[in-house]
Amino acid sequence: MGKINKSKWVLFCFSIVFGLIVSMPGLAYAAPIHAGPQFVDGYYADPDVQIYNGTYWVYPTRSTQVGESNTGAKSVDIFSSTDMVNWTKYPNVISSANISWLQHSLWAPSGAYRDGKYYIYFAANAINGDGQLGGIGVAVADHPEGPYTDAIGAPLINVVRNGAGPMDQDVFIDDDGQAYMYYGSWGECNVVKLNADMKSLGTWPDGSVYKKVTPTKTGDNDYFEAPKVFKRNGIYYMNYAAGVWADSSYKVMYATSSSVTGPFVPQGIMLHTDTTTADGPGHNGIVQSPTTNDWYIFYHKRYLNNSQRVLAYDKFEFNPDNTIKPVEMAEEDNFDDSNDTGWTTYGGAWTAAGGQYSVASNPGAKALLDTSFSDLIYEADVTPGSTGNAGLVFRVSNPGTGADAYQGYYAGLDVPNQQVLIGKANNNWTSLATAPMSLTANTKYHVKIIAQDDSLKVYVGDMTTPKVSVTDSTYKGGSVGVRTYDSAAKFDNISVQSSRYETENLIVSATSGDKHTMFGNGTGRDLSLSGGFGTALEANAVNDYVTYTVNVPEARSYSVRVGVKKGPNRGQFQLSVNGVNHGVVQDLYSTAFNYVELNVANITFSSAGDKAFKFTVAGKNGSSSANHLSLDYIKLVPN
Repeated sequence: MGKINKSKWVLFCFSIVFGLIVSMPGLAYAAPIHAGPQFVDGYYADPDVQIYNGTYWVYPTRSTQVGESNTGAKSVDIFSSTDMVNWTKYPNVISSANISWLQHSLWAPSGAYRDGKYYIYFAANAINGDGQLGGIGVAVADHPEGPYTDAIGAPLINVVRNGAGPMDQDVFIDDDGQAYMYYGSWGECNVVKLNADMKSLGTWPDGSVYKKVTPTKTGDNDYFEAPKVFKRNGIYYMNYAAGVWADSSYKVMYATSSSVTGPFVPQGIMLHTDTTTADGPGHNGIVQSPTTNDWYIFYHKRYLNNSQRVLAYDKFEFNPDNTIKPVEMAEEDNFDDSNDTGWTTYGGAWTAAGGQYSVASNPGAKALLDTSFSDLIYEADVTPGSTGNAGLVFRVSNPGTGADAYQGYYAGLDVPNQQVLIGKANNNWTSLATAPMSLTANTKYHVKIIAQDDSLKVYVGDMTTPKVSVTDSTYKGGSVGVRTYDSAAKFDNISVQSSRYETENLIVSATSGDKHTMFGNGTGRDLSLSGGFGTALEANAVNDYVTYTVNVPEARSYSVRVGVKKGPNRGQFQLSVNGVNHGVVQDLYSTAFNYVELNVANITFSSAGDKAFKFTVAGKNGSSSANHLSLDYIKLVPN
């Protein structure tokens, strides 16, 4: 299946997210609104999420915060919200003050509710075997915010069984009311029954306590830790972390089963590192909005230039066959939470309030997101003042304080001169183009930038015809942000999407040969396919194919470009769109493996919307040893 549109501004988005589902008690008061690149301030990880009486509750690991010097958090902060926008922090709900056996570390809390009591299950003391003080504990309270007390005064699980480290626990209550706890690190997963008191373990029919339920291992992105189980349409879903938590290989996978005890069969990647936005997302919680029925994944991630973990959430969806559509980490901010968490400012006095990001008039103030976009679609609402100009910066590097103290591009609205402008900076200013436009001070304008290779287009108000269109190849990629030059300005509804999409989790048909999907980025079958994830088809026959969906944003002409891997065993392919062939047969043979971008075809679309792009094996070069296809990404470049 192809990626899905996460925003009406996205240029043919395929979604990279595998969905999950879990039912939480209570009703939400309002439909959740995505606000900000991270939703609470500070460094946190491993979030679980529950809904109690209309309020969302998030339980994360507390990392060492700014200004602290201790290593290994020894307390838990939790957060609540009625709208997933404005959050209240409850500090130290669990710590050595109420957990007597806590010695040096406390992490991965998860919540549960039963019979008027609220529970937090947690891992503590990082034991490596039986007989040590530590493992999985449980605390109980009469209210979700506490105060919590140690339910049993000792660990609930303090042994290693089936190779599963006693940590990263998650409680799942099935339709019949039976509560289960899944847990385990070190590459193995167990499930135990919880008795009705929620603080003691039951037994299985064979008299055992611990049952191994590790998803089937394939040697490619196998289970490592952090199980999360939920049920939908009679299917049990387990999502889990693969890779190494401390680097970019960390990701969320998912598996399915018809039984609460498995076997769980891996289905693919749900969420992984995106080199444009964030690194190492993983260890998550799942929630459904009872008012909108939308599903959300809460997870931690690292910004590209910061090793600390922060909390984020994104929407995900299911396919008609109950598989999960991959998640694309959103990079957007509507400032409804009245903070600019995730933004770095360079000069000027910035304020997030009233659902807008405001800056006083300043000669060259900037605010940037820690991103790295090359080909992009960038949209925002810009309200310029009566003097100077205000707008958006993109492909920015080496930022500093000062009017042109950065390298990159800027598109601005100039009220005094009644024009739209675009230019580039490198500690000086070079104008690239201007276009006349009637502009009114203190009026909101919707601005869109489409940057594809050396084509830079700026749209204002009218999203079909660019106000300014230039060609420049000076800067290839970098951060995005907002900027003002001698203008008091406001910004809102920031949305940034890459217009280059990876080909993964696709519909693949092979009458012979093997399908290899979701590889690359140093962890899969092809370790260097442009540093991302792609799909390979080890085809041995003509007419094998790979198909995916492209969401064409506008009725116009595009150049279709595809990132591929050439090599001695590569075949030839023909592109068709909705059953009509386009372009010539492409030959992927070369004497050595190399990565290239092919201009496959120029296509004029008479309508926008989803189109079926199909790459069919057409044969092979006489020198090639096989028909294999390796596809990394596809992008549409407006002609």
